[in-house]
Amino acid sequence: MPSFRTVRLLPLVALVACGGSKDAPSMAAANSPGGTVVISTPGEPDNLLPPITVSQSGQQVEALVFEHLAEIGVGLNTVGDAGFTPSLATSWDWAKDSMSIAFHLDPASRWHDGKPVHAADVAFSFALYTDPKVASPTATLLTNIDSVAVRDSLTAVVWFKKRKPEQFFDIADQMFVLPQHLLGTLDRAQLASSPFASQPVGSGPFRFVRWAQKQALELAADSTAGRRRAQLDRVVFNIAPDPVTAFTRVAAGEADVFEAVRPNNVADVAKNPQLQLLVLPSLDYNYLGFNLVDAATGKPHPIFSDRTVRRALSLATDRRSIVANIYDTLAVQARGPFTMAQASADPSLTPLPYAPDSAGAMLDAAGWVRGADSLRHKAGRTLAFGILVPSTSVARMRAAVLLQEQFRKIGADVKIESTDMGGFVGRMGSRAFDTMIGQWSPDPGPSSVVDTWTSAAAAKGGNNMSAYRSPAFDAQVDSGLAAFAPADMRKHFAAAWRIIADDAPAIWLAEPRRVMAIQKRIITTGMRPDAWWAGIAQWRIPAGQRIARDAPAGATR
Repeated sequence: MPSFRTVRLLPLVALVACGGSKDAPSMAAANSPGGTVVISTPGEPDNLLPPITVSQSGQQVEALVFEHLAEIGVGLNTVGDAGFTPSLATSWDWAKDSMSIAFHLDPASRWHDGKPVHAADVAFSFALYTDPKVASPTATLLTNIDSVAVRDSLTAVVWFKKRKPEQFFDIADQMFVLPQHLLGTLDRAQLASSPFASQPVGSGPFRFVRWAQKQALELAADSTAGRRRAQLDRVVFNIAPDPVTAFTRVAAGEADVFEAVRPNNVADVAKNPQLQLLVLPSLDYNYLGFNLVDAATGKPHPIFSDRTVRRALSLATDRRSIVANIYDTLAVQARGPFTMAQASADPSLTPLPYAPDSAGAMLDAAGWVRGADSLRHKAGRTLAFGILVPSTSVARMRAAVLLQEQFRKIGADVKIESTDMGGFVGRMGSRAFDTMIGQWSPDPGPSSVVDTWTSAAAAKGGNNMSAYRSPAFDAQVDSGLAAFAPADMRKHFAAAWRIIADDAPAIWLAEPRRVMAIQKRIITTGMRPDAWWAGIAQWRIPAGQRIARDAPAGATR
């Protein structure tokens, strides 16, 4: 548990050369803010309103435009407040019984339209995230928060229902603070179609400038941010039609950053004198998710509501060959839904093995019999289904092809349904698929599983796209999250893992490492495994390394 202390934000101290060194001015100029980082990406945000954003591309933008109350440290500790650094809140005080935390906001903080940030904005944000009309996927992660009170204009007091190890993480890092004066009068059931969802106003280091659909999204450093002024002038997300084009733009010097270098391009980056290759740990995992509910009728899915079929398909999946084919050595087999980088993971637990003969016998016993067409049939129904996959993801497209062939060998007729990211996100949200290849970037703490695999997250708007519901799994997760002793936490999460692995609502495929190509002129910092983009405000480009596109917006280029 946290120590009951007050955390204070120390003033920044500028280190300057003494004695009138003639080099001091040039050093200051070299380290002065400026420059543009262009991020090449095939993904386009679904929207830019944090409570309802699903896409990672949208979350990347939001992390630069909005602020948390506090930021998790590079060690990714989620228990208590150790390692957290001030953000919108400059300090915080724990109550003696740990049932409330008073957050003291930075009095200099302003929304990008000039209005001051108030404690009422914190209370409003909590109410917005948890309003059923909003149907925020994040709401399930805020259920232990009872209320947010406004002590004064700069002090928000957060009250909890129970003492839990991750209660500070829940409020500090799971919720962005939003402007009440711009969102307070909007219809909460229609937020996705509001102008704010595509033209956000935050209080973070960068302000929104423009979003040209399928072309580019531009942010500019907030010049009023004072001590928190970003080291860059601009960040531009250059939206490419596909991953190949996205990488090519960085290789050609047209962009600066590409976050998903494929194994066959690693050598190209290594021999490019302008690029550096970064291989980073990651919390990401991808998986084939089964839809347990028929989207058309709302009834149990005619194929995948049957646990036996799901387990048989899991046994028919050669995950080792899929990982090797797609990632070479730059990924490991996923054990899911707890990644190996999380404290809740237990390396002694192994998923269902690759056993195609056993898969066939299991389907036979369940009445799915091969016909003359080599496909399996039961009561007039063919074992036929689609795999929904985003065309912008080369890795997931290749995984779909490999899964299609492996399932064909046991008598399943599989069609690949590829669509752009917008179509993919839309169909996931409406649960209009049989199976889909999804990818999650979970939070560092074990509570992220609440948002993706518990029964509460299976409701409309939740991230449990498979609609998997298991009271036994939920109970073990709840017990694990309430455990203060690490051994007790691991025990409960191991039990939860066994339950979900046996139920097989998904086939967890791979945990890829983050392989990035970055122009060497850029000095990066703060690249956390859970969010490489978190430290962009501290990235810098030395003055002598700046090029034409680094000129401030409106300047001659």
